[in-house]
Amino acid sequence: MAIFDRFNRVLKSNLNSLVDRSEDPGKLLDQTVLDMESELKRARQDLVTQLGTAKRLEKKVAEADEELTGWENKAVLALRAGDEDLAREALKMKHKAKAAAEATRKQAEAAMSAANQLQSTLETIETKIADLKARKTTLAAQVRRAREEGATGGGRFGSGALDELESLSGRIDQLEAEVEAADVLDDPHRASVEARFRELEKKSGGAVVEDELAALKKRLESK
Repeated sequence: MAIFDRFNRVLKSNLNSLVDRSEDPGKLLDQTVLDMESELKRARQDLVTQLGTAKRLEKKVAEADEELTGWENKAVLALRAGDEDLAREALKMKHKAKAAAEATRKQAEAAMSAANQLQSTLETIETKIADLKARKTTLAAQVRRAREEGATGGGRFGSGALDELESLSGRIDQLEAEVEAADVLDDPHRASVEARFRELEKKSGGAVVEDELAALKKRLESK
C-alpha cells in the first residue's frame, strides 16, 4: 500500500542520512519524527476517505434491501389483481435487485474490513512514532558514541545504535505484508469461481422465479 511505502521511504531515507558523519543525529531524528507525523496525518485522511466509502456502500445496501421488499410487495399486488405475468416480472426484477444488493454488500464489507485494518495499522505506527519521539535523544547519543568509537577504531559504526529505527522499518514492512496477505478480494482464482457461480445462478433464475411465484400464490390462497 502507498501509505506504508511513504512511511518507509521517510524512515529509510533518514536512516541512510544518519550514516553520514557530517549530519547532526539529533536534528535528523527530530526531522524523522516530524516527517513521520506528517505522513501519519495524511494516512488519517486516507482512513477518513476509506470509512466514508464504506458508509456510502452500507447506505446503498440498505436502499437495495428496501428495493427487494418493494418488488415483492408489487408481485403480491399483481397476484391479488389476478395478473400472474406482471407478478412474474416483478419477481424477476426482485432477483436482479437481490444480485445487485449482494454485490454491494460484499463491497461494503470489504471496504469496512480495509478501513478497520488501516486503522489498526495506523494505531501501531502511531505508537512506534511516539516511542521514537520519546527516545530520540538517547538514540542520537548512541549514534554520536558509535561515530566516536569508529573514529578511534573502537568499533564498527552503527553497532546497536540504529537497531530501534531499523526494527521500526522492518515492522512497517511486516504490517504491509500482513495487509496484502489478508486481501483476498483480488485473488484471480476466487474471482473466477465466483463468476462461474453467478453464471449458474443466472441460468437457474427462471426456475427460482417460478418457485417463488408458486410460493406467493400458495401464501395468498391460505389467507
